[in-house]
Amino acid sequence: MKHPWVQLRNLRRARVLLILPCNAAACVGNYFRAEVYNKRGWNTWREADANLRDLRREGRVAFAAFDSSILETKPDDPRGTIVFETEMNRASNPDGEDWGAPSWRWFHPTPVGSWKKMEELTKAAIRGVLRVDEMGFDRVFSVVNPRAYFLALAAAVQGCGLMSRWVLFRTPAHPRFLIPAVREVMPFVRAAVHGAKHNGGIYFVPSLYPALQAYEKTYRHHLPYPWRECNQFTSRHKVKKQWELLLGCG
Repeated sequence: MKHPWVQLRNLRRARVLLILPCNAAACVGNYFRAEVYNKRGWNTWREADANLRDLRREGRVAFAAFDSSILETKPDDPRGTIVFETEMNRASNPDGEDWGAPSWRWFHPTPVGSWKKMEELTKAAIRGVLRVDEMGFDRVFSVVNPRAYFLALAAAVQGCGLMSRWVLFRTPAHPRFLIPAVREVMPFVRAAVHGAKHNGGIYFVPSLYPALQAYEKTYRHHLPYPWRECNQFTSRHKVKKQWELLLGCG
């Protein structure tokens, strides 16, 4: 059966990696099949594939997900929380049930102040980041919206000394902002395939920055190191300026 999307069988020709959020279809081992998300316009995998179809057919852009369900099935898996499109069965639920959205309440500190869940997530993220680095991609981009996911991934990249080579886009946590975010970053992914050298770091999407700031004010727990270092906000003017500089790299 031919699918309405491109799914790479191997990553041999891929020079650029795009890390996207997991979705409801993780439980069946195929992020492209999140039909319920697709109907709501939330399936970033299908959206990104549609926007990069020519490069995807050539095998030059690979997809992966940041997925905490790995911690439920194989918490010590050396491959960590980054799941390539060639191995999506790693995220499947033996019970066949949806894992559920990764709410911040799963990861915020306990009443006694323990950040154990975030520590476990970040350690697994480090394993995933190191694995990606060993594969030799020219550039890695990520659009990961759950707050815990972004902070764990950013802390892992920073801790591994790879921030200068990874481009992490920060977006609001709610899924309704995902498709606009993906559309905004597509030009950077496409340019990187054609040789553009984007400066690594954390970048805010200017059009979504006000919403991100509003959401951030709803969180009451003070973040400790290392996640605090990856959660720094700035002025809207500076966000726009940084975005323009990133565009100039292409």
